[in-house]
Amino acid sequence: MDEDSNQKPLFHMALAVLTSLTPKQHTISLVDEHFHDPIDYDGSYDFVGITSRTIEATRAYEIADRFRQKGKKVVLGGLHISFNPEEAAEHADTIVIGEADNLWTTLLDDAAEGRLQPVYNAKDFPPVKEIVPIDYARIAASSKRGKVDGTKSIPIYVTRGCPFNCSFCVTPNFTGKQYRSQDPQKLKQQIEEAKRHFFKENGRTSKPWFMLTDENLGINKKKLWEALDLLKECDITFSVFLSINFLEDETTVRKLVDAGCNFVLAGLESIKQSTLEAYNKGHVNTADNYIKIISDCRKAGLNIQGNFLFNPAIDTFEDIDELVQFVKKHHIFMPIFQIITPYPGTQMYKDYKDKGLIVNEDWERYNALHLVIKSDRYDPLLFQYKVLKSYADIYSWGAIIGRITNNPKKLINLVTNIAFRNHLRKELATFEKTHKLTPARLQQVS
Repeated sequence: MDEDSNQKPLFHMALAVLTSLTPKQHTISLVDEHFHDPIDYDGSYDFVGITSRTIEATRAYEIADRFRQKGKKVVLGGLHISFNPEEAAEHADTIVIGEADNLWTTLLDDAAEGRLQPVYNAKDFPPVKEIVPIDYARIAASSKRGKVDGTKSIPIYVTRGCPFNCSFCVTPNFTGKQYRSQDPQKLKQQIEEAKRHFFKENGRTSKPWFMLTDENLGINKKKLWEALDLLKECDITFSVFLSINFLEDETTVRKLVDAGCNFVLAGLESIKQSTLEAYNKGHVNTADNYIKIISDCRKAGLNIQGNFLFNPAIDTFEDIDELVQFVKKHHIFMPIFQIITPYPGTQMYKDYKDKGLIVNEDWERYNALHLVIKSDRYDPLLFQYKVLKSYADIYSWGAIIGRITNNPKKLINLVTNIAFRNHLRKELATFEKTHKLTPARLQQVS
């Protein structure tokens, strides 16, 4: 979704960390294809470092192969590479497994001395116990990103790691369970530096929008309140991923609003109780509970962005239709629809792989809008189309007007909804054209 959305952060945080860790004698050039930056394959680089998510892995390999054909040394790292090292090794001189914070300077020294190793594994280095302050000035100088107003987000993190072990999440196996927090003073300094280098005020937005990239800002109420009190002092707006259960507490909601939170992304997953129970959420969550929380947050001035998940083994087309009506009726802020996708590195991927339920490992299809697992109930193509068509339907003009009218923060509602609408209409048109769906076949999912 982020390719054409204002939710796309200005830069990848993994590259931000590495840029901030790199000694000053080295020159860095940051290129990001999410922003359509051109790649100079003939540049005079000592080596090329590439990071990617699973969906971008195939493209990362293509770029790596082309640079190696030009005689450049290539280092591959990031989430996907860390869990597919043998696959990645065919396309790189060096691969990095895990968090690179404590191995990066060693890798740079080895590169300078011509002794670059084939693998650098975080497990062979001291654990990452502190968060690296992001050097926004250097990122601004090294990248092609300019200043933005408050309708586009600047990434930052307050914490890293998560002590929990959710089956669909890669964090426990990559960033780890150790929970680390930014030093408050250093965080304030980073925010001020980010403002100087990346924010331009205009008549509509007087404060910058920071996207918190924390895996889990709220592991408990005490930690969450401490983080929100700190953010309040920074005079910014921000968005954050947070468990819906934290939002049952009036004090937490008030602190979020007072601290400048534009919206919270919450994994609602489903409104069907049996489905919630299948995701081990049924003991605490219900559709009625969602309605009350969203209503209470709305009255307090806080938007709740709902993320919903579809699984062909447990969700019928009728369930999808019911959810569409629920989203429209309750004016859910900027809803996200996703098809269940077991990403490499998660326990879910291991479980599905062991059971033979993964039927497609074309990484370009791992965008949560393609069905990559076995489907006995529905034709996979029709299930994908049903979800995508329903996704586009919840961004009809009528639904958008309802959201803008009923939710706080009118400007961000307008900007984000239009961005989603435009992107989804393109996706739907491309899907129909690519698969040459006939009217008779389309009637099966109407």
